[in-house]
Amino acid sequence: MAGHTALKISDLMSCMDLGKALTSKLNSEDLFCAILHKVSELLPAENWSLLLLDQASGELRFEVSVNLDLKKVRNVRLKLGQGVAGKVVLEQRPQVIGDVTKCEFFSNKVDKISGISTKSIICVPLVFGGKSLGIIEVVNPKNLEGDPIPLLSIIADYAAIAVENMHRYQEIQNLAIHDDLTGLYNTRHLYRMLGVLIKTAEETHAPLSLIFMDIDDFKKVVDSYGHLKGSQAIHEVAKTIRECLSEPSFGVAYGGDEFVAVLEGFGKDQALKKAEEISMRMKKTVYLANHGHQVHLSASFGIATFPDDARDVSGLLSFADRAMFNVKERKKPPKMPA
Repeated sequence: MAGHTALKISDLMSCMDLGKALTSKLNSEDLFCAILHKVSELLPAENWSLLLLDQASGELRFEVSVNLDLKKVRNVRLKLGQGVAGKVVLEQRPQVIGDVTKCEFFSNKVDKISGISTKSIICVPLVFGGKSLGIIEVVNPKNLEGDPIPLLSIIADYAAIAVENMHRYQEIQNLAIHDDLTGLYNTRHLYRMLGVLIKTAEETHAPLSLIFMDIDDFKKVVDSYGHLKGSQAIHEVAKTIRECLSEPSFGVAYGGDEFVAVLEGFGKDQALKKAEEISMRMKKTVYLANHGHQVHLSASFGIATFPDDARDVSGLLSFADRAMFNVKERKKPPKMPA
């Protein structure tokens, strides 16, 4: 805190204003732009960047930049300990490098890709609850006199709180539209998105198809192995469906052993081929193998296409459901005469 007392009152007030502003921003683009805008005001430099740490991969990625072509560095990944940024995140300690040619751990990886020539750099970590979230990076600051770390650290503290709040908000939003068991989208998301997709299809005259699917004789799985392993089988079937779909297509856990695949831009023939692909993948997959069982499953499929079969949400779902039911009825063995 001793370093903070050297700050100008105007800088402190500016940081407080930033903190108030950040607490109200949950949209990532607005949030990150507000952070870097304030940094660029307080610390003039050639460019500024905010990099976030991917908690799964342990790599830093560029999230937003000022005066740096983000398209060139969008796919750049920096490992923990790599370069100044990686070292700052790993050690959770800020760094001021006045001359990068004298810095043994400086990496010119980003310079080669972006065309920027880094001469000096200031880097501070974003840390919340002992966890590294990312870094703020100031490249070629115009004035390195005095100590820029106290000011930048205050901004980084506010930014870390805001980023963590954004992450938690996104997690809540994600949970609200996903099914707990399967990880697929839930029916709430299905109905909301179908309305949007139908409107888009009307405007662009592009096809839109649904596949309604129901696992055949799933009750036998539950009766044979119990409800818990039945739920596991549902989870594994959802994985099969997910592996067959590429964005913008998505799968939905419709309820029980029923699923829906939403295929944006797919006509009837394309949807039929996708249903056949899912069917073949299911037949080739052994379910509950990790639980000591060899379970083979199949499903019945029904397809509906906008605008040929229906022109609204309920109509599309009803048509696909009826088509699936008709397929399932045809699979039943004929009744023997009395």
